[in-house]
Amino acid sequence: GGRPGWLKFCSSAGAALPQSELARPSSCAVAAMARGSLKRPRGAALEMPVYICEYHDEALRCLHHAIRRRRMPFSDLTMVHLDAHPDLGASATMSAETIFASPHDVYAAMRTDVGGIAQWILPAVYGGHFRCVWWIRPPWAVQIADGDYAVAVGRAKRTPEGAQSAPAHRVPPRAPVAGAPVHGAAAPPGGAVAPGAGLPDLGAAGELPEVICISCTEPYFVEDGIYCPEGDMKAAKPLRLLVSQLPEVSGEEAGEAQPGESSTNSFCRQPEELVTGQPWTLDVCLDYFACGNPFLRQTRPAIAAPFAAVQNGAAFRQQGVADVAEFLASRDAFDKAYNAVLKAAIADDAEADADEIAIEAIGAFLPAEERGTLLADLRSALDEAKDSELQEILEAVDMVTLPLHPVTEAEVRERLAAFDAFLGRILAGGKPAVVTIARSVVDGFCPMRWHCMLEQGVLEVLRGRLGELEVLYADELDAMENL
Repeated sequence: GGRPGWLKFCSSAGAALPQSELARPSSCAVAAMARGSLKRPRGAALEMPVYICEYHDEALRCLHHAIRRRRMPFSDLTMVHLDAHPDLGASATMSAETIFASPHDVYAAMRTDVGGIAQWILPAVYGGHFRCVWWIRPPWAVQIADGDYAVAVGRAKRTPEGAQSAPAHRVPPRAPVAGAPVHGAAAPPGGAVAPGAGLPDLGAAGELPEVICISCTEPYFVEDGIYCPEGDMKAAKPLRLLVSQLPEVSGEEAGEAQPGESSTNSFCRQPEELVTGQPWTLDVCLDYFACGNPFLRQTRPAIAAPFAAVQNGAAFRQQGVADVAEFLASRDAFDKAYNAVLKAAIADDAEADADEIAIEAIGAFLPAEERGTLLADLRSALDEAKDSELQEILEAVDMVTLPLHPVTEAEVRERLAAFDAFLGRILAGGKPAVVTIARSVVDGFCPMRWHCMLEQGVLEVLRGRLGELEVLYADELDAMENL
């Protein structure tokens, strides 16, 4: 038989592999593929390849295209990922082995999965591409605590509890956009997820499929239903996951800072993988600079913020999960109290004392030192909100926690300048092999107002730091590959 789909697809002219290695992309096969991918074909362009896509899950296909063109190695890559969202979800329905069998089926699965736009990085880890991912978050994105996590990504059957949590809590699904072309499964009006949507299909034997999972105990992964102890995984791959804001060095400290260090963030050391010149890719989502929440289109940010703060401030979400069952029980109880407050406010027929009792019930889940401020802000928002805003917040469920940050032109320019300075520092270890840019405008995560300025601004920064660019667009890849 031929090569596995993963290797065959990612190599148009790779080195010959022993027949014994063709059944699976083993370490020997991956190494051979990586060696072949580093050879630049005769006549290849010298410009830095920059792929621009609309939906962020399309970045995976762009990376595969770059591998096939031998512009980047097949494996052992580091990715620097600037985004308002981690994009570290995983499908509840797609078998993990689809990644090795048919990459095009992976793309199709992400396009039809409710949370597909947030599910492209872990398949690349499980497929052997990434060993280190550095998520650089804007200050208003708090989905995962800053830190340096040594975790594993593998496959396992989802437990019934994990399956029922899909589609993921706190992982952005595709949002319906008026007038937009259909692109995968759209959420119901208002952003609420339909009961049972995205749940895995049982096989003929009534078994759940083996899907991608991760051993990180951060609430983000547990609520997504993809947490699994490493010992219960199959084919586990190591992943170093770093989370931080953009490291900054002040003017006075710039001369004293060592490569990979910054003095202004609590977690700021850039991974040594970049300092030592190992192959890496740069991924930028435009919503890193200006971010909208498509599930709160009709809600004023000042009204939405206290609800998001209460959700994010829940005590059970402030540290890694030690007991999954206890964590999920606390979350469900919190959701019940939270929804009761919103429903009472919308009905507007409850006694004042009853409303206060409902609010105090939420307070039981909040840290004592922050409870007073969080509840005071929540009461003010409830008093000032329109009924339509409360209804939209109720339908958004915990998608109210997705980052939402209106910006000014001055702030956009400031953030682009910070990105430029950061890129200048990390290039000391070498240029990236490939750059991917996600617009995220159609789904509503990057406000349309800022799209042109941001895309051109990012490209200008890249040209200034990397030289001439070869700009490719995701919607042209089919024609380029004659598929």
